[in-house]
Amino acid sequence: MITIAGRTVSRKGFGAMQLRSGTEPEVAVAVLRRAVELGVRVIDTAWFYGNDVVNRFIADALRPYPADLVLATKAGARVEHDGLWPQPDYSPHQLRAGNDRDRIVLGLDTVPLTHLRWPNADDSYDGVTFDQAFDTMLEMQAEGRIEHVGLSNVTLDQVRRAHAHGTVASVSNLFSYGNQADAPTLAFCTEHGIPYLPYGPLGYGASGTPPAVPGQTSAQAQLAWLLHRSPVTVLIPGTSSVKHLEENLASRA
Repeated sequence: MITIAGRTVSRKGFGAMQLRSGTEPEVAVAVLRRAVELGVRVIDTAWFYGNDVVNRFIADALRPYPADLVLATKAGARVEHDGLWPQPDYSPHQLRAGNDRDRIVLGLDTVPLTHLRWPNADDSYDGVTFDQAFDTMLEMQAEGRIEHVGLSNVTLDQVRRAHAHGTVASVSNLFSYGNQADAPTLAFCTEHGIPYLPYGPLGYGASGTPPAVPGQTSAQAQLAWLLHRSPVTVLIPGTSSVKHLEENLASRA
């Protein structure tokens, strides 16, 4: 168990991104409901996953939400009118617009946790600095739009600066057995008790799999390794299959 966004929850969560395209609504609803039945209390999502599609699935499947459910959204994008993928945008207007979409579609007055998802290692994007964007997130928290502010796809230096300036509720960066480049950030989060949600937990193409015990799948071995790697890791593997969901949640440290 771990405390994240003020709630004590299982370290086995669910990443909803794979529900964004090609998933029938009844399948998505079944996966989400089964996840909660099996004890999942952290669901990672974003309004730009299918332009509100995934958030609609979550609302349809799970409202009224369990009191201890952590819906973890993301901020930092805008939708182009020419049909392109959502593009990074950290202006105060767009950060608030994204939060409005979260709250309206999910049916929440306040989002439990929102990660500021930064696009790259640079400290400035399109005229907005990382620190300015983080300040906007803290302002939205003070306004009651967000309960807790997290960070995603950030550098260790950015985490350190944010941590010194305001409370960082969680960090979600790329990390897996086959890609451990972010180990220094994980070490910082472990030292300071900041929950760390590794995305791409099954490798995103990275090679290497930890040894599996008899009867354990490769995916289960990788997820179990992540649980064992640090007491602050929170798993958010994604799937659009109830069978795979159940297999993922069977992973043990």
